[in-house]
Amino acid sequence: MQPRHISIAAGVLAATVPAMAAAQVPEATIRLDPITLIATGLPVEAFESPASTTIITAEEIKRRTPVSVATLLRDVPGLHISEEGIERVSIRGETSRRVAIMIDGQKLTDHTNYGQPILIDPTTIERIEVVRGSSSVVSGSAAIGGVINIITRTGADKPFALSTTAGYFSATEGYRASATASGTVPMGAGEFDYRLTIGRMDQGDRRTPDGTLVPSGIEDETRSLHLGYRQGNHSIAFKAHSYDLAADVWTGDPNFLISLPHRDLRKYTLSYEGTELAPWLDRLSLSLYRQTVDRAFINDLSPTPTMNILSDSTDMQETWGATLRAEMRLTPASRSVIGIDFEDDRLQADKQTVTTGAGPVPITRLGYDDASIRSWSIFGQHELDLSETLTANIGARWHDISADHDVSVANGVAQPLRSNSDSLLLGAAGLVWRPSEDWALRANLSQGYIYPNLGQMFLTTTGGGVTLTGNPELDPETSTTFELGARHQGETGSLDATLFYTKAKDYIATVITGTTGTYENVDQARSWGVEIQAEQDIGDTGLTAHASVAAMRRELRYANGFETFDSGTPELSGTLGLRRDWSLAGLTGGLDLFVRGESGVEFRNDAGTVVGDAGGYGTLNLRADADLGQGVTLVAEVMNLTDRSYQPYGQMPGSERSLNLFLTASF
Repeated sequence: MQPRHISIAAGVLAATVPAMAAAQVPEATIRLDPITLIATGLPVEAFESPASTTIITAEEIKRRTPVSVATLLRDVPGLHISEEGIERVSIRGETSRRVAIMIDGQKLTDHTNYGQPILIDPTTIERIEVVRGSSSVVSGSAAIGGVINIITRTGADKPFALSTTAGYFSATEGYRASATASGTVPMGAGEFDYRLTIGRMDQGDRRTPDGTLVPSGIEDETRSLHLGYRQGNHSIAFKAHSYDLAADVWTGDPNFLISLPHRDLRKYTLSYEGTELAPWLDRLSLSLYRQTVDRAFINDLSPTPTMNILSDSTDMQETWGATLRAEMRLTPASRSVIGIDFEDDRLQADKQTVTTGAGPVPITRLGYDDASIRSWSIFGQHELDLSETLTANIGARWHDISADHDVSVANGVAQPLRSNSDSLLLGAAGLVWRPSEDWALRANLSQGYIYPNLGQMFLTTTGGGVTLTGNPELDPETSTTFELGARHQGETGSLDATLFYTKAKDYIATVITGTTGTYENVDQARSWGVEIQAEQDIGDTGLTAHASVAAMRRELRYANGFETFDSGTPELSGTLGLRRDWSLAGLTGGLDLFVRGESGVEFRNDAGTVVGDAGGYGTLNLRADADLGQGVTLVAEVMNLTDRSYQPYGQMPGSERSLNLFLTASF
């Protein structure tokens, strides 16, 4: 679709605003506050959560274009998307390596320096829970910046339902399509439910106001299965998830190429849940899971016209895990949860680097490594009603970890084998005060940690012309977050405001000398700021103003003592908009005109040199959704209406004025 056609589409959407404004607006409905599990480990309304919590509900997902999971998360305050061929998420300035990504409560693990991408088709998602800030007591390792827990869909509430989704992206001339069959049928004394989904996405090179980014294409393919059986207060479920991803990384430098031929996830989960098993036992759950990630990475660098360094890496990661949870009500005024987690994570890495032009013949370096991490942890969280309006939470997690380098071969020669182990105790505490039904005030103290990955401890890797050697003496990174928050939910508006302060230490950084380097615990960081999510109806106009903004500062302290606020984190970021629900000729839907942007940033290294920057920007966007009846819904977005050039820090240049269009039909 050409820009002229996008302009026409934007005009058509804009022209509908007066007509829909004059149409009858549906009566206000009571919104039930969504429930979160990852904030404290106990089911609690997000309104009463002691932690900074955002829940993206099924209804909100339905009213957005499911381009990717990251696009569904863009309006969470303090959260940013990084694009290096594959989208990743950072929270409060903490890189994606320090954010825990979970699918149905089970963590995806990653052993690269880039962080865990989100490997799931957005059309399979029921809801998304986001916790901002340190949260390792409940969620374990990697939860320094926060946690993203993706809950997948289960069977429909009738014997058979068929749903299809098709979408088009004009900026990449791409598409996403999926089909789902699901249902629930009687079986014996209980019910059997099922869901089967297949889907595919293919996007070409991104077009921007300044030209096309070559190469920058991405594609994925998904197959997922859910089978469940419930009888009385017992239920079992099996989930299988297959997700294949491939991408080309735009670098802007024809002499520096990165390709990700595949990053394929296979995930299998068997789970049991029992409710009200005893007067004191509300819920008992057990999950067993296995997941594998098959990853290929190619880096082609030509530092001079006569020299080339080609690095090829193939990794196979296998994870076995088990989680056991017991939710108890030991007294009328308290609830408790205890849990045990086990994880066995193994990485096999096969690497090859070929250097030509540095001598009379090409130099080939081969490496093979087999390493593993095994971890046990036990955690407990206790909730106590101190009065009718005041609730306290306190929790702790003990973690024991061991890592081993089982095989290491370089150019056919066996290398020394090393190991690492650690144990630590973390805590969390919170208070929530309900002075009225409309208000909740909270204070929260929580800790986070991330254990060094296998690549940082044991592997030798080459990228960008630099060879990095693992360091088995690394310590875990740790953090402590303190928050004060206020939430208000009234008939005409809502507010969720947070003041936060985070101190992190023992950051693992690369220490490079010339063309070689290693990893060391050297850096520290302090972050503080305010995050606000708010909505307010504007009189009788039928319009609702909404805001999701963050203002923060982040200070880095390097090993040499140099301190800087130029950390690559924008001081201001967020979304401001006006939304209106409408009803016209038996149809219902909504319109949302919003601005999304952030302030400019710089990043300084330990020498005080600016090594990265980005200018501030703001884009004007329009979203419309319509329920066309008989199970058919339409969602359209016109992004970057003014067709401005911009490039957020850590991302590719933004798309030109473009249209995202999705049609979903359910039968």
